[in-house]
Amino acid sequence: MTEPIDPITVMIVDDHEMVRRGACSYLEAQPDISVVAQAASGEEAVQLAQEFIPDVVLMDLVMAGMDGVEATRKVKSLSPRSQIVILTSFHQDEYIFPALQAGAISYLLKDVKATELVEAIRRAARGEATLHPKIAAA
Repeated sequence: MTEPIDPITVMIVDDHEMVRRGACSYLEAQPDISVVAQAASGEEAVQLAQEFIPDVVLMDLVMAGMDGVEATRKVKSLSPRSQIVILTSFHQDEYIFPALQAGAISYLLKDVKATELVEAIRRAARGEATLHPKIAAA
């Protein structure tokens, strides 16, 4: 008999409730993913990351208060094993490079297909990077 595989634990960070709910619904339908926390701000993300130590954090960049870059930096310092996947609408260099320098492993745009997002989460959990084609070109 094979041992069950632990699901990939994910925290969703976005200041838009509908984005969090939609992502959560889709991710929870995946047999190998478990959403363990949701945060509406960078400050909340840091607090919940310390509590739950998720495998992957799906992080928005532009939020009131602590932005996604600073939240990424703090989450990585508190939970180095957590992989950060940026999910944002912004593809300008002034967003991309600071996010990657802060410790994000992947950078995706919100126009990504749901199946591609799930695969990026799985890749991040294995320590593999995923970059949206526009980001890779930059």
